[in-house]
Amino acid sequence: MKPIMAESYMQAVRALGPPGSDFDITRVPKELDLEKLLELLNSIEGWADPNAEEETPKPGLKTITIKKGDWAYIDQYAGGEPFQGFEIVWFKDVPVWSMSYRGHWTSLDYTDMLKFVKKALECPPYDFPCRGPREWRTKEMPGWKYMNFWNGNIKGFEGLEEIKFKRKRVGWTIYQGGLVNLEHLNL
Repeated sequence: MKPIMAESYMQAVRALGPPGSDFDITRVPKELDLEKLLELLNSIEGWADPNAEEETPKPGLKTITIKKGDWAYIDQYAGGEPFQGFEIVWFKDVPVWSMSYRGHWTSLDYTDMLKFVKKALECPPYDFPCRGPREWRTKEMPGWKYMNFWNGNIKGFEGLEEIKFKRKRVGWTIYQGGLVNLEHLNL
């Protein structure tokens, strides 16, 4: 499979316009505080969380569950190469936010790549805690570079992250998500 190039993918995304840009914020129930959603997403790191406990309900399927008061978070993914998964956030037992992702890593050294990606995913921007920062490097792992291109905001978005080693692309993840199921909230 030939990987999508970040430049052409993001050109196509920009041509479509930002998802969620026509989303009417007045439709979000007052009880669903978007700041609380951001706080929750910033307080957990899913797969990258050093304290995450994974379950394996079926061979090759991993599930991470975190509960905090009225909120619950599940990250479920399958595979290793390539991989695919989704994250869902519930508020008062109603799914209100979701993100799906699919990626492919071509690195020959998965141990270093996993270590690097986990570190990048531990430092997302506060207002967009969906993957990692726009760009990230660390002196502890020279030669590695993480880049994240996205369009939209927490209410609706799509994006592409790339991992490079010595300027060569060795991994990518495409993701999309946003608020869901709001018409079914009876709070």
